[in-house]
Amino acid sequence: MVSGRNTRVERDSIGMLDVSLDAVFGIQTERAVRLYPLEGQKRFADYPALLNAMLMVKKAAARVNIDTSAIEPAMGEALIDAASDLLTTPRPEAFPVHAFHGGGGISFNMNLNEVLANLANKAGFGAEYGSYAPIHPNDHANLNHSTADCLSTGCHIAARVAFAGLAAEIEGLAADLDRLGADWAPLRKLARTCLQDAVDIGFADYLGGVSASLRFNLERATRDADALREVSIGGNIIGRSEDCEPAFFAAILPALNAALEAAGLPAGLAHTDNLFAASQAHDRLLALGASLDQLARTLIRFAKDLRLMGSGPHGGLGEIRLPAMQPGSSAIPGKVNPTIPEFMVQCGMIAVGHAAAMAMTQDHGEMDYNPWEAVVIVSLLEMIGVLESGVATLRRNCVQGLQPDAARNQDLSTSLLPSLIRLKQLKGYSYSAQVAKDAAGDVDFVRRKVAEAEPR
Repeated sequence: MVSGRNTRVERDSIGMLDVSLDAVFGIQTERAVRLYPLEGQKRFADYPALLNAMLMVKKAAARVNIDTSAIEPAMGEALIDAASDLLTTPRPEAFPVHAFHGGGGISFNMNLNEVLANLANKAGFGAEYGSYAPIHPNDHANLNHSTADCLSTGCHIAARVAFAGLAAEIEGLAADLDRLGADWAPLRKLARTCLQDAVDIGFADYLGGVSASLRFNLERATRDADALREVSIGGNIIGRSEDCEPAFFAAILPALNAALEAAGLPAGLAHTDNLFAASQAHDRLLALGASLDQLARTLIRFAKDLRLMGSGPHGGLGEIRLPAMQPGSSAIPGKVNPTIPEFMVQCGMIAVGHAAAMAMTQDHGEMDYNPWEAVVIVSLLEMIGVLESGVATLRRNCVQGLQPDAARNQDLSTSLLPSLIRLKQLKGYSYSAQVAKDAAGDVDFVRRKVAEAEPR
């Protein structure tokens, strides 16, 4: 019903509400927009990986509903066409709901249902937005599934898609470090324990250690991402598969996998072993978040190492030279700061914060349903995105342009303690201890003793 020149009136179980006449969404979306104002925060549309994943679920559901005679073919095809159009030509204005809202993600799902119903009715049957005839958001766009299983399955798909980009950057960073280690293989550096001088090692030893740590954490995260193959579509509200038609439950994953494969997205989905557990907790998503938390902390530590090794140019360690990317001070001429490693540190800190938010959702689920999946998936996608951005910038604007200071490293790697360690290897502890006492801190004296003891 048209209310005024620019609005239409829609009705739901709560009552009636004006909706913009040309809005492709409907009353439940309008309620969510009014109840949960953005105030500069992100919308459903700002998470295209999630939106597109849920569209793939809706598209597959419509196909199965046609094949099982649960919906009239013309209606089902209109829904499929609407989903396909949205996947091909995004319409961010159609998905304005706040990324965080009450009700376990129902505003995500109903926003999508209303948009699909409106587009399908208009394109397929010439009906105006808001008519919801012949296609209804709940009766047809949501047929044989619910918010819980659609959103959960969409979250798993979206996380797998997003993780692939981060995984490629982490592997690229590890490969960059391996290359630097090979290029700098002849160089020795001073190792430190508790920030105090220790022994000399090769640059390849240090860089290889970081590379191995990155790959260890990447392998762990990859296993967790692979575990997201297990999904709950057809589990409906709390894991009860009998709430959808048996034929739908049997056919939905083959249809969804075929759609994902055709789109070039990770497929191979299977039903989780326990649909009720999938409703009670978001364990697999949280496991990936925990792995990425550890990866973020590894990246923070490495970026801070770069700051330390590049500190100076005269009062610091000065072992490596970081690429000069921007002026470092508004007041000190010629100062260049390690801004790229610092960017990585900040990205890591933000990622760790998202991981903490994700972990809290496990504490606050109750009974048969954990309603905080919006926090889980938004935090996880933000975490993946910020880490990918940080690593990509660190690689291309810092690591790939690193240079060692050969003279500085030669001096440090043959300084007092490394030289005494070498002398101990050659002449034993007691002899070296006496030399250390006689030297009284004179490194040149110790170096001469090492030279005399070296095999000829």
